[in-house]
Amino acid sequence: MSNTIVLKAIEEKQLSNSEAYLILRNIVEKIREETGTVPLLLSRVLEYLKTHHKIPSEKAGELHELLASKGLKDETIVMLMNICPSSIDELRYLMELEEKTPEQGILEEILATLSNYCTGVAPS
Repeated sequence: MSNTIVLKAIEEKQLSNSEAYLILRNIVEKIREETGTVPLLLSRVLEYLKTHHKIPSEKAGELHELLASKGLKDETIVMLMNICPSSIDELRYLMELEEKTPEQGILEEILATLSNYCTGVAPS
């Protein structure tokens, strides 16, 4: 028989895979300490996030803030953090949700910032 866990949403926020991994990892650890087991769905989601993030989780909040300081929407920031574009053309394509595409100089700054954080491979 499985245990039912009831969760209540306190706030809704756009999260990158790296940010979601960090939060869910802490929740799973807490559940494991309290109950000794973790529901299969939570384990699977955690495993997916562990293998599908390109930014070190401990640096995700910092990168999110840097990109937000460029005036980007949260939806755009999440896409950039999950995909980690490596060229201006890729970056422009991901700016579709922005009302106005940033100028070339800003795009280059964003790309340079991303290249400093994106590892290209999810950590194990």
